[in-house]
Amino acid sequence: MNPLDIVGRAVAEKLAAALKQPVVVEARSGAGGNIAADFVSKSAPDGYTLLFTLSSTLTVNPHLYKDLGFNLKPITVV
Repeated sequence: MNPLDIVGRAVAEKLAAALKQPVVVEARSGAGGNIAADFVSKSAPDGYTLLFTLSSTLTVNPHLYKDLGFNLKPITVV
């Protein structure tokens, strides 16, 4: 388990308590966060799927990889 996963699960636990409903964490590692970001970008835009990632996935990766297929915007910083 990596540090991002540990922090993400801790945040999810607090979020579940605040929302009074379950929050499921699904780790999708690989490609510098691009695999998870691609999955989230293709999910229904219903507000139920969030991406918890390093800032580099959204700030650096678009400059390193061609045609990522996603253009996500951050909603908060942890």
